[in-house]
Parts: sequence; structure tokens; C-alpha cells
Amino acid sequence: MQIPHGGIAFFDSGIGGLTVLSACEKYFDDGVFYYYGDNKHAPYGNLSPKKIRRYVFRAFKTFQRLRVRAAVLACNTATAVCVEELRKKYDFPIIGAEPAVCTAASKGGKILVLATRATCESERFQTLCKRAQKLFPEADICIRSCEKLAGAIERNLYKNTFDYTAYLPDEYADAVVLGCTHYIYIVEQIKAFYGCPVYHGNEGIARRLFAVTDKKTDKNHKEKPCDEKSRDGRPPKAVFRKNLGRLTTFCKRQVKRQKNVNKRLRLKGQKSLKNDKTSTLFFLGNTRENNEKVYKQMFVNNE
Repeated sequence: MQIPHGGIAFFDSGIGGLTVLSACEKYFDDGVFYYYGDNKHAPYGNLSPKKIRRYVFRAFKTFQRLRVRAAVLACNTATAVCVEELRKKYDFPIIGAEPAVCTAASKGGKILVLATRATCESERFQTLCKRAQKLFPEADICIRSCEKLAGAIERNLYKNTFDYTAYLPDEYADAVVLGCTHYIYIVEQIKAFYGCPVYHGNEGIARRLFAVTDKKTDKNHKEKPCDEKSRDGRPPKAVFRKNLGRLTTFCKRQVKRQKNVNKRLRLKGQKSLKNDKTSTLFFLGNTRENNEKVYKQMFVNNE
């Protein structure tokens, strides 16, 4: 058995893209998914555009070998820096991650957009905010760089009492937009700190992925209604539907069989999770074990 080709790939600088994966997977009954996390070089927000491009293109070479059906660039910083270059180079659909600035701005008032430094400085992000400001002149869009927040989340994710407010700008806002998928892990703390609605773009990414995937060749699609809770900035729930059963892990009675499978995987070091039907998630990249651990604890065990 070799790692199956033709699945849907997700890339992020670390664990943030798992929140995007969880939002997207609910649109599919089953299928093959790949998650490539580059935690070794995270966070991307303080890196130069040159380095970001190098790391992202390295991951997409892997996606090309897997002949992916579509790829999600589940990193706001990477999207802002190089999504257009990726689309010119590769012939499979690439969905980028963009903050829900327009959705928040349509409500009016002071809109606080929190993002990494690289995202804030990018031309693509600046254009998005200017367009939102022009469309909704009653909104006051304020961009704030949170240079150390993504890194703090990577390091302290399992510390339930960790206070992230020291990394947040202390000012009034009528609404907050999360411009980094890492920030979604602490959405409740952000909502409590600012006392206002919080928006992110994960549901929009999920709908876009469903729309660009060829329904004629994929029998696994199942369109789902929009999740209003997710639109309001609440964190996504478990990745796999409850009626599909919980994902199995590498328990003792499976170790021998799984080792034999792993030897035949085309890409070195691949690990996979399966449910009791046909959905399979392969973790790629230099810190796949860490991302698998976060995935199971945050999106499987908590369902």
C-alpha cells in the first residue's frame, strides 16, 4: 500500500492550519487529506518574504508529487506573500487564507485587524483592507501587528491558564478580525478581552474549497449549511462527523501492521489517521508527530 494520490492538501507554518482543516473537512463525507506543517520555521510572521517563499514552495513540491486535487494555503502570512506565485506555477486549484475584513467592516464601527508583521506589511493584505474601507466607509479599519502572538500560541497551547492578553493591543474595538489562523485557538480569550464580536475566514475558505473541487469526479462531496457559530468567530468543532465514528490511533494491536504499511509509503515518514470508513489524513513535514498530537487532542478527543 502506497500513500494515495489525488487528495486535498493543507499547508501552514505550524498548528494554525489545523483549524482550517477542521472547518473544511465537514464539507466532505470521506476522502484523502494531507496536512503539511512547517513548525520548525514557525512563526512565519517575523521572517523575510524570501524565506517564506522558499519554505512554502518546498512544501508545494511535495503536493505536486502527490498529484493533489486542490491545496489550501492555510496560512495568512504565506497567502499574503506568495499565493499568486504559487497559482502561476501549479495547475491545481490553490485556495488562500484571508481574514474576514469585509464581513466585519460591513457592520461599521472600529474594526481591529490583528495579524503578523509579514501579513500587515504585504501588498495583498493592504489592498484587501483598502478595498474593505472603500466598500464600507462607515468602518474604521485599524491594522495591528501582533509579532509574538503566534509563537506564544505554538509554545503554550496546552496551558489552559496562560494569559495571552499581554500580546494583544490594549484598545477599544467594535469588532476584531483574526488575520492569522493560529489566533483562532484563543478566540474566546480575545472575545473576552475586547468584549466584542470576533471574525475569522475559516468558513469562507471551506466554502471556497468545496466550490472549486470538481463535483463530477468526486462522489464524496456533501454540501453543508453555513455554520453561523463559525462565522461569529467561535472555534470549529471536531474534524470528522460524529456519525462516522471516532478516528482510530496507533494502538498496540495495530503497531505491527502499521509498520509494514509505513515501509511502503512513497514519502518518507508519512503517518496517517483513519476513521471507520474511508477518510484518511496524512501528516507531512518536519514536525508531523507534533501536529498529529495537536490534531487528536484539539479536534478529535474533544468532540
